[in-house]
Amino acid sequence: MTTDNRHLTRAGLTLPRLHDSMLLDRLVSHHLRNLADASKDVLGVDMDKAQQVSDWAAPELSRSQIEYAALDALAAVRIAGELLPKVDRRGQRRLYDLWCGVLPVLAGLQLRGQCFDWTGHDALLDHWRTEQAQMLADLREHLGPDVSPSSGPQLSAWLEQHLDADTLKHWPRTPKTKKLKTGADELALLAHLPVVQPLRRYKAVSKLIDTYGKSYDTHRHPVTGYLHPDFRLGATRSGRAAVSKPNTQQAPKQGTFRELFTAPPGTLLVSADYAQIEPVVAALLSQDQAMLDVYRNGGDLHCTTAAAIAGVSVNAVTPELRQAAKPVNFGNLYGQGATGLARTAQIDYGVTMSSSEAKQALLRFDLAYPQLSHWKRQQAAQAIQFRQVRTRLGLVRDFDAQGEGYLRGEAQNIPVQGSAAEVLMSALARLPQALAGLDADLYHTVHDEITLQVTSGDAAAAAKALKVCMEQGFLDVFPEGSDVVAVPEAKIGPHWAAVH
Repeated sequence: MTTDNRHLTRAGLTLPRLHDSMLLDRLVSHHLRNLADASKDVLGVDMDKAQQVSDWAAPELSRSQIEYAALDALAAVRIAGELLPKVDRRGQRRLYDLWCGVLPVLAGLQLRGQCFDWTGHDALLDHWRTEQAQMLADLREHLGPDVSPSSGPQLSAWLEQHLDADTLKHWPRTPKTKKLKTGADELALLAHLPVVQPLRRYKAVSKLIDTYGKSYDTHRHPVTGYLHPDFRLGATRSGRAAVSKPNTQQAPKQGTFRELFTAPPGTLLVSADYAQIEPVVAALLSQDQAMLDVYRNGGDLHCTTAAAIAGVSVNAVTPELRQAAKPVNFGNLYGQGATGLARTAQIDYGVTMSSSEAKQALLRFDLAYPQLSHWKRQQAAQAIQFRQVRTRLGLVRDFDAQGEGYLRGEAQNIPVQGSAAEVLMSALARLPQALAGLDADLYHTVHDEITLQVTSGDAAAAAKALKVCMEQGFLDVFPEGSDVVAVPEAKIGPHWAAVH
């Protein structure tokens, strides 16, 4: 995995393309397991991992440690020998090779780290705390001194006393206690109420402080002062890379937080992303000609969908109608029903939509894009009958091995999201060759986006190379998509917020 690549690279070794027994096991077992579990299942060998926590920094390793290390290496080789033929038979070798090609790229990112403005972070945290204190003072006047806005039960009781009967009738409640839910999502659903707005703002800034405040300091490397997030392949059902320690993919956009992710001294950041990658992938997988024509003609899918829902021409679509079409476009890719769509529209897009309006919007979407609608029904039927769906390069979502979850929704979404992830992985695998001769390295990647750190003299050349690399990565997975792939021109700037 990336950790092994990072350690070997740091030790000064130039690595050839390596096999990864854990990724092979992930493709065959449908789980990302540790070596001991894979060894027991694949080889029938129980491995004693007691030496794993021994002192590996000792001047001289014990015989037990050496034997343990040798057994680990031997087990990895034998597991690979057993699983490689199975991956070949299942038609997953191309995906496996792609993952192996991406591993050293992500390991390099993790080893270099991400430059982070800790002084700016302290200032931003002070600003958040000042906002929080003022909001709390305002809420104290509104709620009274005995009600804490951080206490769900106290807020629930206060709302019961101060809201009208019709609002209370529709407010979400907990299944057991039947108390009013007071989480961020529930408040977002009722954001139009005057009493809710200050509560939402207070909870939002409190979450920023709790998640991205002083706790972020624990991830500051004592030597480099950078963040060194851990990127893992195979850890998600869709095939997207998972990031932790910290999860920099979910860094908030609000509060100028992304400005803290800065280019290292003497460099700039260069970033590009795929335009509407998941709807484009859905159009290609389903071969929906109406949707493909939108992209072929350089159109805007949100405007086209808005026109279909509202029954107007594309030229008559207002910004409000276009915004309302976004949750419909993306909700369809997740297999959402009317209730879920109405909820997502309000929470994620600030669009108020009743369940009946959402139902009508979904119906008109299906009429506008009939081949996509047919493909989604086929995917659900396949998942029910065969208990599996696959991405373009062969990653399997196995509903028996991995749990059923939301079968219908995932049957439609996993092939789309997973195939989009494979597009990004293909672009990442191409990066080393694309950037050869340039003073440029991978700085970050988030689902449909790649960001580089580049010396100023190479910024323009790196931006051009990145765009070409991402276009070629798309065509690696969807060679039939040359007339619909869209990679906007790369942006160049001093920090992540400036190029995102």
